[in-house]
Amino acid sequence: MSDWAGRTVTSARDYWRPRLPLPCWRCGRPVLPDPESGWHVGHIVDRALGGAHGLANQWPEHKRCNLSAGGRAGAAKTNARRPVVAQRVERERDRGIRGW
Repeated sequence: MSDWAGRTVTSARDYWRPRLPLPCWRCGRPVLPDPESGWHVGHIVDRALGGAHGLANQWPEHKRCNLSAGGRAGAAKTNARRPVVAQRVERERDRGIRGW
């Protein structure tokens, strides 16, 4: 389990809830404290890019905005370390197999 779960999230939401409405970090529209509106506490600098875990690196975001950002920075960092794999089409041609 990551360290950004459970009590950490609950305490972050408890900190930001009385301060709402604030502008969403990603889209700029107001984040409302209404539970049906769906809001998250997001990291300003993604943790995958070395962002801190404290309140200085957190800000309220719409649930939709936070989920649409969905780990792109972490995935880009991970994919940069992976070796490039030859495409299947090229391997099939090398074996003399036509088509799929």
